[in-house]
Amino acid sequence: MTHKCKVLVVGGGVMGASVAWHLTQAGAAVTLIDQGPGSTPSATSASFGWVGASASAPSDDPDAFALRLHALEEFKRLEQALGTLPVTVRGALSWGATKNETAASIAEHLAAGSRVESWSATQVRQKEPSLAAVPDLAMWAPDDFALEPVDLARCFIQAAQVGGATVLSGKVQCVLSAGGRVTGVEMQGQAIYADKVVLANAYGALALAASAGVALSIEQQPAVLLRLDADRTLIRHLLCAQDLELRPGKERGLMSALDYPLEGKAGLQSLAEETCQSIAQLLKLPSVPRVLSIEVGQRPMTCNKLPLCGPIGSLDGLFAVVAHPGVILAPLLGRQCTQAVLAA
Repeated sequence: MTHKCKVLVVGGGVMGASVAWHLTQAGAAVTLIDQGPGSTPSATSASFGWVGASASAPSDDPDAFALRLHALEEFKRLEQALGTLPVTVRGALSWGATKNETAASIAEHLAAGSRVESWSATQVRQKEPSLAAVPDLAMWAPDDFALEPVDLARCFIQAAQVGGATVLSGKVQCVLSAGGRVTGVEMQGQAIYADKVVLANAYGALALAASAGVALSIEQQPAVLLRLDADRTLIRHLLCAQDLELRPGKERGLMSALDYPLEGKAGLQSLAEETCQSIAQLLKLPSVPRVLSIEVGQRPMTCNKLPLCGPIGSLDGLFAVVAHPGVILAPLLGRQCTQAVLAA
């Protein structure tokens, strides 16, 4: 009987879930370890869920932009394998402060290989009738969409379990090794053995890698996810305009992704109030929407901004997958990590 490679995947967010499913599909014997209920909220739960590249400028980081376009194609493969994905809205509208700024952005995206279109004020009004004022020119990205990150992770995990994967809940304290090779992990005082270990738990990979003598260059960058009590049907697509990123929520309300305030935690309330005022003006609302929640997510970032995906350190059998934006890159990096794990 052929021995199945036993792989432990640490991290039940969208990245770890993708790795676990891809490994299961490839024939590995997979155990996924999630922190479980009551743990620190993951980067996945605080993600806005925008899948696409129209909200970023290609010239800001050409390599990262090209990677996003490539990753976007992976979702077609994913839909064929998993079926309907937890998509909330499809298509994204964006515009700058002036018509010339928008035109320049459209030209830049087209030159970089994005599938975008120039839309007139009439076309924008047809797509988004609730806007108080429409721009003379907007960029329409038909391939962009928003999905629910936690639901996507759940889809991966459920499909992995159907394929035979085991899911455990608990906190992993350290990586175990012997003779220059990984032997498993210690979870809440208990040793769990495996042939290979994949650290896919975002910033938490830093400490676990250190327990195996490996230094990772990972940092955290906070971002804000705002949920508002407003009619979710007020907007029909992703919107990026007037310093706002906005989309309908899954079942109720609107969601907005924001940069973390310079004042830190003390500036969150005023940031939320200003954003609510801006949204009320954008959508000609009779009153300012009420804030349902303000969530700060810690985005895991490698110091060189490139995805970390593959073997780490000199210990045989130890791998890591850390990248931002995780939701966009999860299908691509899950596949690439699986290839690296099973080839080693």
